Amino acid sequence: MEIWQQQFYFDIMVKKALDSIASPALDLVMIHITNLGSPMAFYILAAAGFLFLAYRKKLIQGFFLVFSLFVSWGSMNLLKSFFMRDRPVGEHLTFAAGYSFPSGHATLAMVFYGFIIYLLLTANKKGWTRIIAWLLAFLIFMIGLSRVYLNVHYATDVLAGFILGSILLAFFVWAFKSVEMRS
Repeated sequence: MEIWQQQFYFDIMVKKALDSIASPALDLVMIHITNLGSPMAFYILAAAGFLFLAYRKKLIQGFFLVFSLFVSWGSMNLLKSFFMRDRPVGEHLTFAAGYSFPSGHATLAMVFYGFIIYLLLTANKKGWTRIIAWLLAFLIFMIGLSRVYLNVHYATDVLAGFILGSILLAFFVWAFKSVEMRS
């Protein structure tokens, strides 16, 4: 799998563009954004989301929110072990362990925040839910972008994470709908 050890033209161009806007202040912003896609953030948000949905008597939604996160986590780790792509060389502006491809932050952000977007938009069509959905979609994008900016992923890692996350999200939405129709 040596092809995955190289940088692609897309990786180089995105990194150059991000390096051109780098600054200490933006470093801090990107670190905060990337932390919203960290394991600790997902542990806390998944627990809070489950408890909130359980309180609202929406146990199936809560279960799927947590279940989709952890199944996606396992799937992403399996692919990382298969591809074994090293992280970018140079200074990493945040902690990152393990292999690079696909981006776990991008995958899990797409699945977790994407499932929340789905739940919001199917529960309520009011303007504020659409605004929250757009903000969450922007957060998903920014989490992925932050990983490249902070030099812990290549752009293709993030793109692959978004694609994997989208596939998993579509599967979990389909599975959720199937279970919800039967209950």
